[in-house]
Amino acid sequence: MRLLLPLLIWCLAVLDGFILLSLARTGLGRTFELAGGIAIGLMLNAWIGFLLALLSGLNATAITLTTIILAIPAVLILLPKWKAKIFASRTVDLQQINVWYLVPWLVLLAVLFGRVFIIENGNILTAPANSYGDLPFHVSAITSFAYGENFPPHNPIFAGLPFTYSFIIDFLAAFYLRAGAGWRVALFLENFALAVALVVLIAQLTLVLTKSLRAAYLTPIIFFFNGGFGFLNFFGDPDSDGWFAKTYTMNVDLETPIGPVPIRWGNVFTTLLIPQRSLLFGLPLVALILISWWIAANATDDGFRRRALLIAGLCTGTLPLIHAHGFLSVVIVSVPLALIFFPWRNWAHYFAPAILLSLPQVLFLRATPVRQQLFSLALGWESGERSFIVFWMVNAGVFLVLALAAMFSKRFIEPGARVFASFFWLWFLIPNVVTLAPWPWDNIKMLVYWHFAMCPIVAAVLAHMISKGWALRFAGFACLILITLAGALDVTRSIIREKTPLYSAREREVAELIKSATEPRAIIVHAPIHNSVVSLTGRQSLMGYPGHLWTHGIDFQQRAHDVDSIFSTGSTQLLHKYGIGYVLIGPVEVTQINADPAVFSETTQQVFDYNGYKLLKVLP
Repeated sequence: MRLLLPLLIWCLAVLDGFILLSLARTGLGRTFELAGGIAIGLMLNAWIGFLLALLSGLNATAITLTTIILAIPAVLILLPKWKAKIFASRTVDLQQINVWYLVPWLVLLAVLFGRVFIIENGNILTAPANSYGDLPFHVSAITSFAYGENFPPHNPIFAGLPFTYSFIIDFLAAFYLRAGAGWRVALFLENFALAVALVVLIAQLTLVLTKSLRAAYLTPIIFFFNGGFGFLNFFGDPDSDGWFAKTYTMNVDLETPIGPVPIRWGNVFTTLLIPQRSLLFGLPLVALILISWWIAANATDDGFRRRALLIAGLCTGTLPLIHAHGFLSVVIVSVPLALIFFPWRNWAHYFAPAILLSLPQVLFLRATPVRQQLFSLALGWESGERSFIVFWMVNAGVFLVLALAAMFSKRFIEPGARVFASFFWLWFLIPNVVTLAPWPWDNIKMLVYWHFAMCPIVAAVLAHMISKGWALRFAGFACLILITLAGALDVTRSIIREKTPLYSAREREVAELIKSATEPRAIIVHAPIHNSVVSLTGRQSLMGYPGHLWTHGIDFQQRAHDVDSIFSTGSTQLLHKYGIGYVLIGPVEVTQINADPAVFSETTQQVFDYNGYKLLKVLP
């Protein structure tokens, strides 16, 4: 019964998105309307819930009002006039994706996203391995919304700092958690649905650009199993751990005649969509924006064009707190595309909602410390000492060659589509020139949008080759293998080898004790590790893991020094300076920073001592 409400809300949200796209009459078919409806519906669910939570907190009132608001469009189906409009038969302009094509994708996505949050014997584990580093931060964000009354949002791992991060997908998980879903269901509801929508939408983008159903079937394979020549490491001598002992698209080198070349073009599944989370929300919305732009560019009817641009504008306007790099990517190309493809009289239908909805978010994000570390010169992305050309040929060489072939040949896609696609090369050039994050590797968060936009035209080249004689057919399949084998190996590795412990059953018990013994917005000082038990409580950490703080551009050096001083001296001045309510001393605090409860004997009182963890309350 606990699952009934979150499932109802999820269904209402998806239905709302489906109704909106049905009324837009895109001519792309029901499969597109349902997939796009998932992305739009979950976006509406998240934003409506978040805005209500800002007013009253994430409580029964906010959840009930969100449910009522989401249910209003569903009433339209009960009204004959609107029902006829929504379900009216209409001409479908393109071939449709066969539903059976989606079955293996559904199975694969269920397996991959079903392993993000694994509970075994009370312990929490995660897969793929990259989630080990990222998921605890997202858990901190989710619990801060669900249990920590974190409205307006402050950074859960750096108390007192505004939470200038794309946190909407984490809020949505918190929303489902508070609505009654368990952890696994709360994460799976959004992750699986958005991933399915992404498969359909990238195939649909291919259909509108290339008119080739074969290319549409190839595109998701190319996108999700991306990789370079790292698969060559698979055929070397396996180490003592056997096959699949190493990754093939990330954090390894490929030995070449001129020396080792770093492999950094991480697989979309294992390094981006599953660990990064916010990208999983941003990509389907950007897919809708690109499809809507292309529909508007080719529309002969002004009303049709305005509806398409309005959808693109609404999706763009919601992006900053969903995925900031996705928003930046869209902004970069929106103006030149509008100048070339859209009549000026229709510009307002895109730019008005895009600006009005995004402006408050952009003003909020201006407080981010990241902005001080952006746009410094960094040629060649992660190429290091190797040449830019050698680096990219090893990391994505065949894909690059095919993409360039499609751009300079008339036989694969029509001229208008080539001009349209040419703008998205900015998403490749800019990250190879300047830094877009404190950690240069994070430039991949824009590069992945370039990859996404190029996959349809690369698929068109391969579809053309496969449809010709045996020699070209062989070459086409060979190219497909070359650009997907490394990614396929990494995905296989993540399924058969990777399952990493994250929190023990004992740590979960301690987290529940902390939740019951502390105030929701309490600040706790603990060892700055990435998977502290505090991340499960929703309470604010004085300082979390430095690796996370660094990638967010936060200057944490002084606070790190103060954390050490607090644990070594029990400084009353520092405890009160930061408004610390509690001190946690557990096994990590004892072994890593030599914490001793005795230094706090005059400034705190013990709340509990359980399973090696002591929680001390700071006295006024």
